[in-house]
This record gives sequence, C-alpha cells and structure tokens, in this order.
Amino acid sequence: MTFELKRDLPRGRWDGRYFAKAFLGIDLHPGQVEMFNAYLKRSKGGWRAQYLWLMIAAGNRAGKTMALAVIILHACFYKMGQKPLDPASEASIKNWLAAPFMWFHFALQQENAELVWSELEMMLNGRHPAQKGRGCPLVDTMGLENVLAQPLDRKYRGDYAWIKLHENLGGAEVHFRSVAEKALGSLGRDMHGVSFDEVGLIGAKLPFILNEVLHFRRLGTGGPFILISTPSEDIGPEFADLWYTGDRESGDYQPRRLSMRMSSRDNVGFGLDRDTFEAMIAGMDESIVLQNIDGYFIQGRSAYFNAASVNAAFRDWLPGRLRALRGHAYSQGVDPAKSHDSAWSIVLDVLMDRKTELPIAVGVYAEQRRGKLTTPQLVDLAAGPHNAYANLGVRSTCSTAIDATGFGGKMFKEALEEEVPVVRSIEFGGSLQKKRKLLGDVRTMLDEGRLLLPKTGLWLKVRRQLLGYKLDDKNIEQDAVMALACAIAEVHRLAGAGGAALRFDFYGTDADLPLTDGRRWSRTPYEHAPRGAA
Repeated sequence: MTFELKRDLPRGRWDGRYFAKAFLGIDLHPGQVEMFNAYLKRSKGGWRAQYLWLMIAAGNRAGKTMALAVIILHACFYKMGQKPLDPASEASIKNWLAAPFMWFHFALQQENAELVWSELEMMLNGRHPAQKGRGCPLVDTMGLENVLAQPLDRKYRGDYAWIKLHENLGGAEVHFRSVAEKALGSLGRDMHGVSFDEVGLIGAKLPFILNEVLHFRRLGTGGPFILISTPSEDIGPEFADLWYTGDRESGDYQPRRLSMRMSSRDNVGFGLDRDTFEAMIAGMDESIVLQNIDGYFIQGRSAYFNAASVNAAFRDWLPGRLRALRGHAYSQGVDPAKSHDSAWSIVLDVLMDRKTELPIAVGVYAEQRRGKLTTPQLVDLAAGPHNAYANLGVRSTCSTAIDATGFGGKMFKEALEEEVPVVRSIEFGGSLQKKRKLLGDVRTMLDEGRLLLPKTGLWLKVRRQLLGYKLDDKNIEQDAVMALACAIAEVHRLAGAGGAALRFDFYGTDADLPLTDGRRWSRTPYEHAPRGAA
C-alpha cells in the first residue's frame, strides 16, 4: 500500500485501523482497535479528549506496547487535543505548525520506557514484525528525513531517548522517561499526553506520581493519561484501584475515565501463533490465565478475604437502599476515620435462619463522606441512619457500633451519645488476635453465604475494599471494611443475646426467612418493600 498524503491524511485522523495500515503498514487486532477508538473519542467540543484517563488491563503479549506506539505517533502527527487547523487559512496552518506539542511516555526504568521507542524505530524503518516485510508506507513515500527532524539513532539522544517530527509535519516531540526521582524533578513543561507502560509495577508511589506531579503538567492542555499494565495485585493494589475508577460497574466510577481489558487472545493470528498459544496455556491454573492472559485482577496471595466469597455476596437484585421495615432489627457500623479522608456508615438488616439458628445480614444502607470531617459532620453521618432505622412508626430497632480505635474515636463516641442513646465501641487496636477475631467473623459470614449486599452504587466500593484488604492495612483504603466489621460484630451480639427475640418478637411466627443455599428468596420482605432512602 502506497501512502498518499491527500487521501490518507484526513481519513487517518479519525480511523485508527486505517492510520496504522496506511501510514505504517500494520494491521491492528480487535483489542488494539478498541483501545485506539477509546483514545480517539472526543468531548462535546469535538477536539478535546473525552477520556482524560484511559486505563487498559492487558494480558502478556497482548500487543499493548505496539498499540501505545501507534497511538503516540498518531497523537503527535495530528497534534490531538489542539484545535485542528483550517486548511483554507494560511495563518491557521502557520500557527498550527508552530504550536508546541509534547507527549511524555514513562515506565519504571529508562530501559522499559524505551521499549516504545524501539517499537517506533522499527516501524518507521520498516522492520517491525507486524509489517510482515511490507515496509513503512509513510517513510517509503516521503523519506525518513522528511518525517523526522533527526535520525532514529541512539547516538543523537541525551540522557534519554526522544523523537521529533519534521517541522513541516508540526514538529511534535515524544520524550521517553523513567519515573525515577531525578527524571520527575526535571519536568516543568506542559504535557499534551502522558502514557505509562506496565504502570502496575510502579507500586505505592503511583498515586503521588500521577496526581501530585504529572496531573498539573496537563492542566493547560487537557491531555489524556493512557495507563496500561498486566494486572498483578501481589505488587500492590494501586493500578487496580485506579482501573476501577473507569469501570462503569464500579462504585468508584468517574465519567471522564474509561477502563478496558485487552486479552492476549486478541493477538492470536497477529503477533502470536495459535497452536503455540494454545499449547502454552493448556493446563495452566485458571486464575493465572484470567490475570496474565485475559487481563482480570486476581487477588494477591496476601489478600485476607476469598475473592469468590466476596463476589458471591453481592446481589444485583438487591436495591442500594431500603427504608426501615416493620418489626426489623438493624445493625449499624461506623468508621469515623478522623485521621483519614474517608468515613463510612453501613447498616445491615439482622435476620435469623430458623434451620441453622445463625444470623444472616443484608445490606440496606451505605454512606461515605470524604475530606477532613468535623465532629458534628461525623455525628450526623452516624446519627442520621441510626434514627432512620430506629423507627418507632414501624417498630424497628437499630443498634450502633463504632470503630473507637484511638483518641479521636473516643471523642467521637462521646459526642455521638448525645444523639444516640447507646453506642458500642469496637477496638481494632491493641492485640492482633482481637483484630483477627473481628475480621474473621466477617470472613466467616462471607464464606458461609450469610452476608448479602447490593451490587450497585457505593456498595461496589465496599466490594473493592474487601477484595483488596490485607491484614497489614497501613497503606490501603480499608475504612468501609472497618465499618462493616463493626456492623457484623453488632449482628453477632444481637444474635447471641436475643436470637429468639429476633425470630419471634420482630418477625412473628409467620415471618418469611431467607434461604442460605444461594437461591433468590421466594417471599421475603425485600421483594415488595418500598424503595428509596431510609
């Protein structure tokens, strides 16, 4: 295929598959096309990126690095994110050509960052395996000296590799950097785009690097972050936590973010041989295939709760909130998190299984408040739901337990007791044995299928924290887990002290009680209960 500027230039701007084929002689596989289309999607104005954060969880050998290289070259060639030039205006063309455009690509180490440079070097020299000996149509037609401002030779680099397009093509630059402290400290330029390969390897420093350093470099450009990695929660939950903010099914979802997966299976017939691929994955553990081939986040070995039990607890037929029902007993757990920026209140309906005489808890209310909260705000977070479920009108009751660990928790309890008659304290501090007992009760209810939570809204944040929780929880988000543990501690207190009262005084002898075999309940109060805020 021969490159023709007049034909290929306008079409290649909005067609990623065509750009790769017409400019570079490369056929993109379906997963790469999906990634390209997400990057191309524009906001209402028509030229700014719709997704300011694009996050891809990819399998090994899925073709993610090559896809990044093609997207970066496309962004630089068209200066994506800047207002397009008017071909009928000489002044517009002149201004567009002179306008700076800088894309920065990062990785953990310099040699890793330059993997994308190597992909581009092979593509432009017509030696990339994906070109299958067809060469590079753009360079074959125009000449490399008319495409790049300098040769693709490592001897022309300084401390790191970089590429600059010819001034007649706009002079856009791509800089390939590590996230070492020295490299980040030298950054002071506007960034029109930022990409990371294997961002999951960055670990605990990732939020600081993205939010405190790089984010402010794109305030004036509106440039996107493109973050891609093979999932690995053994290294840390940071990429997983970030990925879920672009997942529409997550309680952490943010509209200007998009997350997707790219399976290694997409690359079969492109960069992978089918027979070899199938032979390599035959007999592999299912969880390894899901993570390293299909791009799913699988729990690390140090995860405390079983992923299958956690996922089974969340039911999509349960509404996110239910108001107090007649004669029911409720348990509320509150984590005030005064030293952090997130506080939680969770309310569970306490039911009893007649066959096993064990408690079953159903999530009916969840609330999160962020920021440095004042004591009155924390009291409102706890007292509001408590009073709603301790409802004299329907003769329901609510028992409240709080995480009182530390001096702040004790002060909060004293203030709350002015609004709530009885507040029980749960201490997670002190001995590890006590903490294990409280969290073990949560794990038991999950494993035995006796904890049922809505699969919607804020409850999805609870799910994410349960999946990522580790006993060494100093550097992970765990406030919702602590609130849930407080609520379940109160569930067990109610069941142990007044099981018979729960069965008869609150429900009556003809009450419909839940099944514990995983089936949907046939005649519970939940199926026809009024929905809405408590």
